[in-house]
Amino acid sequence: MTAPLAQAKDAGQWLRGMADAVDQQSYSGAFVYERSGSFSTHHIWHRADEDGVSERLLRADGDPQEWVRRDGRLQCATSFATVSDWQATAPQEIDPARLERWYAFEVLGGTRVADRPATVVALKPRDPFRYAYELYLDEDTGLLLKSLLINERNVLLERFQFVDLDFSELSDAALEAGSRCLSLEAAQPEKLVDDSGWLPGWLPPGYSAGESMVRALSAGEPPVMTQVYSDGLARFTVFVEPLSEERLADNLAAQLGPTVAISRRLQVQGQDYLATIVGEIPPATAERIAASFPHAAVAAEAAP
Repeated sequence: MTAPLAQAKDAGQWLRGMADAVDQQSYSGAFVYERSGSFSTHHIWHRADEDGVSERLLRADGDPQEWVRRDGRLQCATSFATVSDWQATAPQEIDPARLERWYAFEVLGGTRVADRPATVVALKPRDPFRYAYELYLDEDTGLLLKSLLINERNVLLERFQFVDLDFSELSDAALEAGSRCLSLEAAQPEKLVDDSGWLPGWLPPGYSAGESMVRALSAGEPPVMTQVYSDGLARFTVFVEPLSEERLADNLAAQLGPTVAISRRLQVQGQDYLATIVGEIPPATAERIAASFPHAAVAAEAAP
């Protein structure tokens, strides 16, 4: 029993170091992202100093995409459709004691990523409501250099991996948003109904509510509410937007690699809304969350 306990404690220390690196390390670099056999390349600039944490990300291939974040809050994005991608990468306060209730830890050994020595930590789920992770952590700084997301059949769903990393000081210009990055304007919360009407009635064990906001991409767009839920590592987001005769939508379900998206029409206080769950969680988990919206059945009955 002594060896597993010591190993779990060591893994917890690595996880705490990974969280600390986000707030303490400045860096720039390039990484690749893979899901469902599709690859994309990104540049990232991340600065941590006495003023807080600033981060800019730029997609280097395909359609131009850019995001800027200050102290974990998204400031601008190329399009609102990409917000969920960026929210999924937002830093979290890692609590190994909390995570160990839902994941089994194991240190797998050492390797190299982006020409830097790394230690591999595996997190295996204790229930069917989340996926497994392999985290490759920089031995000098604790920074996450590579991550693998793996399903219950041991199939790779997603890969994030640095290919180049530089710890040189960053200029203000490197973190300035380009002209394509559109500011996300805050909307007044009262423009959406009371949250009791659209919050899911069931959450997977260990998940709790995190950041929430009501924002519009521009002054002419209706406000969209977002609510993030997390177990301390895995995340999903609920998006709620008002519908009208000009803005119609139906229930849907889709999956791309590890990312599942499920929408349900709701009717609250006579107003139609579309609630969409987006996250890297098993489809059955997302379906159960979607089925728990308190007003989904009412909306279905009211629909023609």
